[in-house]
Amino acid sequence: MTNVVLRPQRNLDIKGASMLQQRVFNLLPPPENSCWVIDLVQVNVINHFGLTALMSVRRAARQHRCRIYLLNVKQPVRYMLEITELEKKFEYLENLDDVFAEKIRLLLC
Repeated sequence: MTNVVLRPQRNLDIKGASMLQQRVFNLLPPPENSCWVIDLVQVNVINHFGLTALMSVRRAARQHRCRIYLLNVKQPVRYMLEITELEKKFEYLENLDDVFAEKIRLLLC
């Protein structure tokens, strides 16, 4: 089992979304029972490129039977997820302790 935290270092615009997707596709195929957390602590803005990237990451996780969560979702990002009705597609965490009892691997993207 592998626990991975993906932490975008910029807003999820065309460049940030591309970096996130590239990082995720480098993880494929993940070990069985993996868990991915996308930590959005540094993301203040998300546009359609970012929303598409999140859905692409979600799809990849589901195809490989990974659990996927969003962490530290700021209000502007949550608002975009809500108005596009994508907020129901994700599970949210308050902190990493909610899901990880083991070591985690932090990937900046």
